[in-house]
Amino acid sequence: MMQLNGFSNVVLPARDLPASIAAWTALLGREPAFHSDEFAAFSGDGVEIGLTAAPWVDHPLVFWTVENIEQAHRALVAAGATAMTEVADGSLAELGTAEAAEGDNIDPGTGIVDMPGARLAVLKAADGNLIGITQEVPMDWLVDES
Repeated sequence: MMQLNGFSNVVLPARDLPASIAAWTALLGREPAFHSDEFAAFSGDGVEIGLTAAPWVDHPLVFWTVENIEQAHRALVAAGATAMTEVADGSLAELGTAEAAEGDNIDPGTGIVDMPGARLAVLKAADGNLIGITQEVPMDWLVDES
């Protein structure tokens, strides 16, 4: 049986990412812990608020923490969820209906993405809403000792 261990983050759509970063920085009184051209994350008290310019995030997306992402993924699919994957144009599609975005970090059989410090997946529930799952993984930090 799959166990959701609480949510780790909520990702909000941000069509104008710089403006969203500025608004959330003013609201929270601090800069994002991380940001790139398409994503920013504000962390605090074990919860993260993410902002994304990804075109497929139209509504807040909750990522639930799981111990074993493969097991949780299988359980959600068995319960009627549909595995999703990001495709080359940045949109989201049902697994197997479009060519997945290229990258060594995406499992083409599940859509599970390996990121530094985490593995994540997005599925579509039977009611059409998206659900995210994430598993923390240890990071091997490279240390330059020269």
